[in-house]
Formats: sequence, structure tokens, C-alpha cells
Amino acid sequence: MEKSKGNVLVTGCSAGGLGYALAKAFRDQGFHVLATVRNTSKAADLTREKNIEVLTLDVTSATSIAECLEQEGKAAYDVNVWAPLTVAQAFAPLLIESKGVILNISSIAGAVPLVWQGLYNSSKAAATFLSETLKMELAPLGVRVVTAMVGAIGTTLYNGHEVSLPKTSYYKPIEEYIKRQSRGEMQEPFNESVDATARNIVKDTLAGRRGQIWRGGEAGRASILSWLIPTAIRERILHADKQQ
Repeated sequence: MEKSKGNVLVTGCSAGGLGYALAKAFRDQGFHVLATVRNTSKAADLTREKNIEVLTLDVTSATSIAECLEQEGKAAYDVNVWAPLTVAQAFAPLLIESKGVILNISSIAGAVPLVWQGLYNSSKAAATFLSETLKMELAPLGVRVVTAMVGAIGTTLYNGHEVSLPKTSYYKPIEEYIKRQSRGEMQEPFNESVDATARNIVKDTLAGRRGQIWRGGEAGRASILSWLIPTAIRERILHADKQQ
């Protein structure tokens, strides 16, 4: 039997998501994967996969407050900001001892703001800066930190998610447009396969990359827009159809 290259801990491994695909991609590269999820029934298929161990882990439990979890903004920051920080702190001693790697999943939405999703955008921007700061802080201790700036991918993120505007909303005349975006229909033509994105992220990570890596549909374009294009021009490019 081939010897495992080591252990990889992947959080958020619900079926259909990027964490689920990453667990399989790391396993395919010869690693023993500890796939964690808040509800193991949502990752049932992984329990039958060789060299993947499914564990229960609620990454928000240390900071979540029951009555606030119903608020979308609080939930976004719990999952995208506080959870990665809590996990990094908890596993820091093991990572430093083993000279390990942290792979944080962020989004191009944190670098190129898109309308109607300000809370999500800002939480991913915070996640990116947190990850990039950890990169500098942990480098002297031998820990490599990678920040995946993920673009459009075909996951279950938008399943069952649709907004409904109150009658008094100033945006009521374009409610259908906003609903289409909340269902993920606006990005669907640009989606890359979640498995392809996961394989590319794993390849980059194992190749020794550090800092930001841009993967997924439209990620390359977003990278150029975020670094080279002035804000005013970038907004016109991204939102021309919304300014009619």
C-alpha cells in the first residue's frame, strides 16, 4: 500500500461545495484527508471514500451567538472571517511544529466588489486581508499560507437562496434582476467545474505557491481588474448593464 504523503484538514465539506471537491483532490494527490463538516449527513458520500475521514466540526461554535445566526451579515462574518481565524489559532502549534501549510478560501468578490452582495463582498475582503497578514506573520515560523481567490464555480452555494424585496424598496422595479443574481443565474455562464477548480488549487498549493492564487471562472479577469484598472473604469465595466 502506498504511503500517505501526510494529513490534510479540510473544513466545510458538504456535498456539492468546494471543500468537498478539495477533500477528494487532496486525497487523489496521495494525502490522508480529515474532512470536517457541521452535519456529517451532508458529507455522507465521503464516508465511503478511501483515505478520507469525515469528522464533525462546527467552525463557528466558538464565536456564534444563537440569536445572531439568523442575521445574514453576522453569519457571513462568522463563516468567512472568524471561523478561519479560530481554526488557524487552534491548529497553530501543530502547523508550526510540522512546518505545515494553511490554505484559506476567499473570493474574487473580496477584490472586485459586485452590487447587491455587500455583506458577502466585505466578509471576503476581510478574509483576504486576514489570510495575507497571517502569511507574513507565520512565514518566520515556517508555515506557508495560501489564499485562494476563487471565481465563478458550479457549487450548491446558491441552492434555495432567493431574496424578496419589501414593497417600499427603492429597488423594487429591478427586483427580478436582483433575484436572478441571488439565485446565481448571472454568474452561471462563467462557472468553472468545482472539481477542476479544486484540482488547480491543490496543484498550486503542492507546487509551493504562497499568497494569492486566482482560480475559477473569471478569476484571471478579476485579478487584472483589481490590480491594474482604476476603480471608476472598473465599476463601469462590471456594472454597465445596471446603470441604464
